[in-house]
Formats: sequence, C-alpha cells, structure tokens
Amino acid sequence: MTISEFRAITTADIPAMTNLLISRQILESDTFPFLQNRCLNTKYGMDALEKLFMSSTVTGAGAFVENELAGYIMGEIKVDPSRGRHAWVPYEGMAVRADQSPELIRTLYEKVCTAWLKQGCFMHYVIVPLGNQAYFEAFQRLSFFIQQVHGVMNLEEYRPFAHVPDIKVRIAGKADREKMGRMSGIIQSYQNSAPTFELVLPEVEADIKAGYERTVEDGDMTVLLAEKDGEELGFQIYEAAASGLMSPDGGAELSVAGTYPCRMGTGVGKKLMNEGCSLMRERGVRHIIADWRITNLASSTFWPKCGFKPAAYRMVRYIDSSWTWAGFDHLDIQ
Repeated sequence: MTISEFRAITTADIPAMTNLLISRQILESDTFPFLQNRCLNTKYGMDALEKLFMSSTVTGAGAFVENELAGYIMGEIKVDPSRGRHAWVPYEGMAVRADQSPELIRTLYEKVCTAWLKQGCFMHYVIVPLGNQAYFEAFQRLSFFIQQVHGVMNLEEYRPFAHVPDIKVRIAGKADREKMGRMSGIIQSYQNSAPTFELVLPEVEADIKAGYERTVEDGDMTVLLAEKDGEELGFQIYEAAASGLMSPDGGAELSVAGTYPCRMGTGVGKKLMNEGCSLMRERGVRHIIADWRITNLASSTFWPKCGFKPAAYRMVRYIDSSWTWAGFDHLDIQ
C-alpha cells in the first residue's frame, strides 16, 4: 500500500512501533533461531522503546498508511570523547512492515537524517539486523560502511582446533593483576595500526590499564590466561551476555581477547578458544557472542574460523560538516 504520510514519531507511536519491531524479530529468528529468546515479546519491546524515549534525546521518523504505522527509524543524539556528537540507531531503532518495499528503509533515513545534521550529528551509526538482508542492502545503498561485526557461536557446532601448542591455560586470579595490566595495550596497539587506525587517546590509557587489572577481581568475569613457563602469552575474558533482543538466552559474551604480537600465529588463540569453549559448555552455556572491527585483520579472520557467524553489523556514515555552509541553499544563484 502507498505511504500517505511521513512525520516525526513520538511516545504515542510506541505500541505500533513495538508491533513492527516484534514482527521484524520473528522474521529474524527464522534465520537465527537463538533470537527466539525470552525478550521476544510485546512487553519487552514496549519497555525497550519507552526507555529509549525517556532516557535519551531521540529523533525519528515514521511512515504511515492511512494513519497506520508502516515503518520507523529513530536515532539517539549522543556525545562521547571518541565519536563526538553523533546519531545512534540501536538494534531496536528501526523496523518496516513486511508488505512494504525495502526502499522504505532508505526513504525513512532520508526523512530523518537532515534533522540529525541540524542537531550537529555528522556521524550516523546504525545497528543493522542481518536475518533480513533488506536492511543491510538498504544502508549499503545509502553509503554506510561496516565498522563492527556482532557475531554468535553455537557451542554445539564448535569443533576444537587441532595441533595447538603445549601451553597452560588457567583461570586468572587476583595475583595476576600485573600480568593483565601488562597485556592491556595489546588490543589498542593492534587496532591503532594499519589497516584499522583506531584512535588511542592518551588521557584514557591509564584507565584502560586499571580496568584490565580489575578484571581478575570482578566476580562476574572469567579471565582465562595462557602461559608458558610462567610467562603470560594471551588471555580471554568471558561474562554473562546481557539480555536483549539480539542476545541468546543464557549466553556468554567473549568481551575481550588478545595475544602478544610476538606470539600471534603460534596457536595461542586456538588453545584459549578450545579451553574457553570447554569451560562454557561445563557451565551450561549454549551460545557465545563476540564483536570485532571488520578492519582488524586478525579478528575478522580468526573469529569466523572459530565458528562465530555475523548476526548484526554496526554500520556508519560520515557526512562532511561543511554541508552546514556549503549547501545549495546558501549559494547566491538568481
């Protein structure tokens, strides 16, 4: 049916948005069965959308057919040191009715993006579901690029790596604070180099190191330490996956992992993965989630080899801020 109106969405639209979101997720779960989780219900969806409206500044657009919502997109206006001022479309932040053309996704972005620019947001981030490829294809055709991959591994499908090195992997304790502190720069150093070129702000380095040191004292985290002759080689950190529409029930999150550059390619990561999966199975975990930079060559090749499959992408578009003064409306053309 033909769209009759586009307008800003408000809290009054939350019930209709919830219906679209849950319908989207039911279709997503056809591709990713683990999405048939405890959060796949109207109450959770409505609560999640209400929280977005109430806890942040949200700007969004809806498409209506005879006053009935057929699709929406909403972005949070955020500010942080690394991304600056930006618009963030969360996983729950968009859905279109199944009988609508995928082109509606692009049109909804057209309707809202100027409002984001006028609020000073020239970086637009979108968490894109991958069960229905229409969302991914639409944002590709809007010049968005993939920045981060959100992957899920089914532990029943994990096949342990063979020919792993003879090294020790154990659960780290409080006595390993210094070792974790020494390894705190592994990921930042690698991500800062080609071809990722992620920024490492000097003012946060001390906080990052302190955070790594605290992991061995956090009862909600399990830190696996790989060693040889008492010398640390690499690590993995696991914790319970947060509940949400894109998380499997009872899953674990592999939140951080790293191997010293001089030890990469020697099988340290494979040994850690074997031991980590074995431990998670013993604890009754069925799925592990992880995310990684697609430009990080080590991560983007190793995690898929382990069995992680993309379930969502974080996609980004940067718009030149000169648009504010170099637009056609500013030209003196008679």
